[in-house]
Amino acid sequence: MRNVAQQTRWIGVRKELRYTFLQISKSLTVLLFLTSQWLSGCAAAGNLRAADTIATPIQEMRFVTLGGVQQWITIRGANRANPLLLIVHGGPGDAQSSSRSTYAVYEKDFTIVQWDQRGAGKTYAQNPNSPPEPERVELDGIELAQYLCQYLAKRKILVLGHSWGSYLAIGMVQRHPELFAAYVGTGQVGSWRANVQAQFDFMLAQSRAANDRKKVELMEAIGTPDPTNAAQYFSWWRMRNPYMARADAKWFEDLMQIVRSDPEFTDAYLKTWGEGMEYSGRTTLNAMLSTELPTTVRVFKVPFLVIQGKEDMATPTSVAVKYFNVVKAPKKKLILIEHAGHFALVTHRDEFLAALVKEVRPIAVKSERQ
Repeated sequence: MRNVAQQTRWIGVRKELRYTFLQISKSLTVLLFLTSQWLSGCAAAGNLRAADTIATPIQEMRFVTLGGVQQWITIRGANRANPLLLIVHGGPGDAQSSSRSTYAVYEKDFTIVQWDQRGAGKTYAQNPNSPPEPERVELDGIELAQYLCQYLAKRKILVLGHSWGSYLAIGMVQRHPELFAAYVGTGQVGSWRANVQAQFDFMLAQSRAANDRKKVELMEAIGTPDPTNAAQYFSWWRMRNPYMARADAKWFEDLMQIVRSDPEFTDAYLKTWGEGMEYSGRTTLNAMLSTELPTTVRVFKVPFLVIQGKEDMATPTSVAVKYFNVVKAPKKKLILIEHAGHFALVTHRDEFLAALVKEVRPIAVKSERQ
């Protein structure tokens, strides 16, 4: 009887073990299925993220119609998803679209748009009788900003104005602030009257220190410069070369080497470039002589940033700082680059790019997410 009872108990244990094993097997099957689904989901999500982060470069150049005339633009960058930075050149007439190697360093973090304005570069060659009147150029710039937002699917773009381009870019931002994530000025224009006086004082001091009697006598005879007298202004300002910032002097030396080595700078193009600058300077002179931004434009609806060479005397840094101080904007930032002059954008590219990446790029990224 005892053996029968033991066998009965053993059969019961075996059934229990079999049932438990089956339950464990079912649980493991479910667990393995869920795990595989989770891993598949992770892989898919990873693939989506990878697709999102794959850089799509852009290298384009063409004429676009702005204000009823064909105008030349270039669009270059390592990733179309990057913030778009429209550079409004100075001069007037100093087109930068052919200087690709000079601006290549900026293309990793920004999509760089160069625009030959009326009276400049390839646009001047196409339209030699279309004067770059400031209001007309500003309207062209707004039309270009609208085109770029649509073409590259951007809510807003960044605009960077250099020298006379800072005046034009400010006009664009004032007219249509909703198109721009931020304004950046370099070689920042302020008050022409203050500009002339600061340059005159600088030149006279430098001429005296160099014991340059010819320049000293000329300037002492003038006494107080007349900011409305262009002929008088150029009579002494044209003698500035020995006293310009060393970085600017070196840039002109480097530019000559670039012109000699870059096949884009053909004799025909250089001729057109020079003629465009002469034409632009002649047709915008009166507007330049009347520039008084500290009085006429103080309030901005977009962030206002100035990245200025500390030794700039073409648009004196002291004048730019005074203008910066009276501006009211949602965000303001002034960055002075040591040992840089009027062309800090090209002579001190590492420092300038670092300032753009730290202070400006986050503003553009945020504007796209809002």
